[in-house]
This record gives sequence, structure tokens and C-alpha cells, in this order.
Amino acid sequence: MKVLITGALGMIGRSLTEYLGQAGHELRLMDIGDPASVPISSPWIYPPVRKALKLDWPFLRGDIANPEIVAEAVRDVDAIVHLGGIPHGNPAEGVNIFRTNALGTFILFDEARKAGVRRVIAASSVNAFGTFYWRLNEKPALYARLPLDESVEPVPDDPYSLSKLVNEETCAAFHRSYGITTAALRFTGVWTDEVYQRVREDHSPTLHWDKDLFSWVHICDVVEGITLALEASDLPGYGAYTICASDTSRLEPTMELLERFRPDLLSVLTRPLQGRESLLSNKKAHQTFGYTPRYRLTD
Repeated sequence: MKVLITGALGMIGRSLTEYLGQAGHELRLMDIGDPASVPISSPWIYPPVRKALKLDWPFLRGDIANPEIVAEAVRDVDAIVHLGGIPHGNPAEGVNIFRTNALGTFILFDEARKAGVRRVIAASSVNAFGTFYWRLNEKPALYARLPLDESVEPVPDDPYSLSKLVNEETCAAFHRSYGITTAALRFTGVWTDEVYQRVREDHSPTLHWDKDLFSWVHICDVVEGITLALEASDLPGYGAYTICASDTSRLEPTMELLERFRPDLLSVLTRPLQGRESLLSNKKAHQTFGYTPRYRLTD
């Protein structure tokens, strides 16, 4: 399959490029960044360590919101994995965030349908729920039910979260209008293996509630989830799917964390949670295209 990867120089893009290349796919890469200076260090290190990357596939540098560049990028590809965008919700940069993420995604889909592309796998985010980090409402997030799943009504209020929800609607609209098979993957916080190993060695007790519901996912599970959706022969025409680990990022049992920090949420549990079970559900992705995360915080 000939696949375009946008945002190809990012953490996920680099790992996905290596994985899909080894799986026998023909790739084309696109990013607004310069391959001669790519941030490659852990997100815990600032400023990031940069280095030049040697690319084994054709690369096109440009803005995802530029129709001419995008038209060139999508030409003659079978499918697209859309990872490009701005990954934060600072309201001071709201216009640029929304322009890049939402308008850029619409332009990509519009040029894709002109070029006859039949499948697009797009990076959404758990921020599309509207109850995670970057929220502008300072009140504690409320949940209709837990574990949180894709049927819960989204309530985004910041530029990034709103752009991700709009992108999901764009996926759905282009399936309805043009029959493009689309999937929006709601990633939780993605950990490199370096971060994963560091957290596994941290046995300190949990001191406060996390706005991300203690969610996480290993980058290898993200790459595998993208690939499963990309290659699935029976993928539905459109769907949003949460891509997360099956356990939390903390060592204490999940019920204990709820009782200590958010006892108000015990009433919205649909069932008692076992051990360190995640407060997010990845059941839909598992049932639809076989996503089964391999990485857990503890053995």
C-alpha cells in the first residue's frame, strides 16, 4: 500500500515510518519541520535535543493548511495517516492552533478526495472528550460515566480539544459525502520507551488527582493501533476510537485512587474496577480492528 504520513518527523511519525516501512508499505512523508533539525529527546527534557534525520522515503516539507503542497503530497497514494498538527491548547495561540489543526485537516481531506484516496486514519486525541488537560474551565471535570468511552457527549472548551472534535466531524462528513473510509484515533498521553522505563522505576505514592485520569499509552501500542486500522479489511466507514493502555499510570488500585481523590465519581462507575484498570475504555478499538495494548506499567 502506498501511504502518506503527515507529521512524519514527530515522535509517532518517526516510529510509524519505521514500522510501516518494515511491513512492506511504500511511504511518502510530509512535515512542516526540517529533517536537518528534528527534536528527538524525551518530552521531559527542555529544550529538546535535536539532530538531523536520514530519511529513506520521499519527503515533502510544507504546511498542512497549504492546498497546493497538500495536493502534491496526496497524489497517487492509497491511504493517509494524518498526524500533522499543533499538539497543545494555549488559548493565546488559539487561532493558529485551530487553523492548523481543523482547517489543515479539512484541506487534507478535500485534496484527498480529489486525488481518489480511499482511506484516512487521523490522529485525534482524548482531548476531544473535553475533560482532559488544556481545559479553560477550572472546575473539576465531570463525567457521565466511567470508564470513559466514545459514546459520552464531548464538551471541549479550549482550541486544541475543539480542533480535535471538529476533525472527527470532518472525518465523518467526508465518509458521508464521498465514501472515504476514515478512523479518528483518540490517543492518550503517548510515552516513549524511555519515559515508560522511568515511570516503571518510580514507586512513589500518588499525591494528587490527574486531569488525564491517569491515562497513558506506549508508543509501540500507538503504532500498532494505527497499523491495525490502516490495514483492516472491514473497517467501518467512520469511527472514533480511544487508543490507551489497559491500566493506569499509577501503582495503587484504581478504586483506591477514586476513593482518595474523587469520591464523587464513584457514583458514575458502570461497574467496579479491577486492580489498576484504566478509567478509559479501549473496548471499541479492540472490537473493531483488534487493538490490544501489549504494554502495562507492571507485569
